[in-house]
Amino acid sequence: MHQAPAFRTRRSRLVRAVPVGVVASLVVAFFVPAASPAADAARAAVPVEVESPDFASEAYADPWDFSNAEDQNTDEARTQGISISGGRLQLDLKPGDFYHPVISTAGSLPYGRDAASIKVDTRRYTKLSFKMDQPTRGTGAFYWFTCREQLNSCATGVSFPLVPGDQTYDVALEGVPLMSAKIPWRGSNIFGLRMLPLVSPSSQATTHVSLDWMRLYAPGAAHASLPPGDYSGYRIEALPRPVVESPGPDDGLDLATAQRGRPWDLTNEANAGGIGSRNVLVRGYGPQGLTATNTGPGRNDPEVLFPVAPFDANRFHNLSFELTYDGGYSLEDRDGGGKMARLIWLVNGTDTWQESDDLLTYSGPNARKIAVDLTAGSPLDADSGAPRLGWAGQTVRFLRFDPNEDRGANTWHLKNLHLRADPTAVESTTVTFRDTAWMPGTTADVKVGRGAPGTPYETIASGVSVSQGLNSVPFDLAGRDAGAYRVEVVLHHPAGGSALAFSRSAVTMTTDSARSPRGALDVAARAPGGAVVDGWVTDPDTSAPTEVRFYDNRSGRYLGNTLGDRSRPDVQRNVPGAPAATGFRTTLALGAGQYDVCAYGINTGRGVNALLGCRSVTVDGTPVGAFDTADRVPGGVRATGWALDPDTASSIPVHVYAGATGRATTASVDRSDIARTRPEYGGQHGFSVDVPATGSGPVSVCAYALDDAGKVNPQLGCRSVDVSGRPIGAFDAAVRSGDRVTASGWAIDPDVAAPVEVHLYVGQRGTAVSASVPRSDIARLRPAYGGAHGFSSSVVAPPGSTVCAYAIDSAGGENALLGCKAV
Repeated sequence: MHQAPAFRTRRSRLVRAVPVGVVASLVVAFFVPAASPAADAARAAVPVEVESPDFASEAYADPWDFSNAEDQNTDEARTQGISISGGRLQLDLKPGDFYHPVISTAGSLPYGRDAASIKVDTRRYTKLSFKMDQPTRGTGAFYWFTCREQLNSCATGVSFPLVPGDQTYDVALEGVPLMSAKIPWRGSNIFGLRMLPLVSPSSQATTHVSLDWMRLYAPGAAHASLPPGDYSGYRIEALPRPVVESPGPDDGLDLATAQRGRPWDLTNEANAGGIGSRNVLVRGYGPQGLTATNTGPGRNDPEVLFPVAPFDANRFHNLSFELTYDGGYSLEDRDGGGKMARLIWLVNGTDTWQESDDLLTYSGPNARKIAVDLTAGSPLDADSGAPRLGWAGQTVRFLRFDPNEDRGANTWHLKNLHLRADPTAVESTTVTFRDTAWMPGTTADVKVGRGAPGTPYETIASGVSVSQGLNSVPFDLAGRDAGAYRVEVVLHHPAGGSALAFSRSAVTMTTDSARSPRGALDVAARAPGGAVVDGWVTDPDTSAPTEVRFYDNRSGRYLGNTLGDRSRPDVQRNVPGAPAATGFRTTLALGAGQYDVCAYGINTGRGVNALLGCRSVTVDGTPVGAFDTADRVPGGVRATGWALDPDTASSIPVHVYAGATGRATTASVDRSDIARTRPEYGGQHGFSVDVPATGSGPVSVCAYALDDAGKVNPQLGCRSVDVSGRPIGAFDAAVRSGDRVTASGWAIDPDVAAPVEVHLYVGQRGTAVSASVPRSDIARLRPAYGGAHGFSSSVVAPPGSTVCAYAIDSAGGENALLGCKAV
């Protein structure tokens, strides 16, 4: 696992807008009262109509018939009580209370039914109908918002008169008087719909209201306002509601499975191996997943740390997770609030955290699997620091998930987390789809295309009989180009009318690689003039050298080409049938910037052009290097290291400063390690320089590489070195023999390389000796001083006495006590 540095604590910036004030500005809109039609079950045959297009049915493949919890997010409401039961939306309201059939929240990543992800076509759906049971006369209202903040300034509404009882309402959304900002419905970019079933009378009593169904529909047919069902004298049958199941994001390779052999499915502890956490009290694993409670010190920032090896974010970009928690939904900055999650990551090239926008997490029956394409626009929070690199095009090296920013001790359950690639297939795959409003006799046309949804697609199957449940159609490349294909399914109702749906992701189709070029881009590294690329390539259909072309994956720009015509004996030994000449090496002329260099082997005969690999390289003229050592030497400090300028293979100047004293040198010392790792530059890039330094304590020694273009001279590093002149050494041993003791050790005066005197004292009696005995260990540790710094001398010392050794300062300064020993 990557070790993560400390994180800053943050709170969500989501703010709930003040509800639009509607009571004082109500204008009655066009309203067509309609008696509730009764189904005539006794009639065996009645005229059949096909349902008119309805937004929820077409966008979600799930109408607002309140038959399931997905039909209304009950967290996105301001009511006294809201639920779905008995096939109806049940509401307890005071005047002005509301719920949101469609919602989008500023500061959050859109997913699922968010209006920023699934747009409302206001040119197609221009009327609203619903069946509502309520007991009073008065006025209701319907609002739309053209901003995610749901502000008054972007809100417009229409009103409708209330009729007691279970009534069907039909409300025009255009060509009628408008309230508030008076923004026309047609052509508006909608980010929220708000229903206020009861605005007046103004009594503050709580009223129970229920809705049987609601439709945002396209007018035209005689009974366009009505949902499918049996009515008096006719029957309305549902339009097909296609859903493309595969290809889809869940079909792609999972990152955890690719890197460690099993997914992050946290229903058992074994799958959590290696996962870390902070501000989290783990309570166990089970069917709900990892169960944990927020705890201190950063209780509002629980962190789950997922161990990853660096990976291509362009490839693994489909994020999904399942998260539930105890208690209700709130975004307020209080205990029980902060019901949101967040993904945080680090990318190569910076230590700045990349923070996603908030991922709203709903409670109880509103909790859903959350799925987000991290490359569909910028996923970054507005407060994410600079540089704001995002997800697309990056190499991610650290991954953190914050599941619940509740500052209280909230308990949550993380069932799983996946990062998946788009699905892939070789030569062929199977398209699967279903019709959630299946009717016998429905047929399907299946199409594929490489463009955006809505562009012309090619039909691969037509008139396919659709069965209830899952349907499948094979898709074979059959001579088509390899690449990413999206699927379109069009379903035709037997009585007329059709509906279409697109796959949620493309599938990358590849050809059989057996006849395509093989090879590898081994190296893409900075070199004088740009970047050197090195690798090998061979095509099974020819013994001639194969062409290699290079592109920048970031911009798509063509960078150059070369031939695989260099000898590569290792390839010839290990790749059956490979000729002797398969290697390539060339320098690409690149300007300053970051590149994802991709190499392609150009096909000959059967097969297709083959991607040999991609590597990231930064072309930057700033010198690089390292300050390896700084050691005390006679008269100052010796600094060593290496430096080179990426723009040139020549040796460059280096300046080293000890305090205010500097010395210039050239980084031209041979360094075989640099030559091995940067062969385009050679090895003449080391430096070793002595800088004068005096003083009575530590001095800061800093090294700088000088840019050959004179633009920037980066610091290679700084080190602290003690340059005081006081002698140093050690009194190693005192060995008795009769009435004499042999004292031994070593001593150096940092100001000189010559031997210094050592005085040995027994009581008041001293003996001077020269510390000039060869010591190979000292020579190894302090090569600038040599090894002639040992001492060994015999002195008279009665039993019970003490021997002390002093190193004598060569400049007459303070002598140094090397130690005392009782003998």
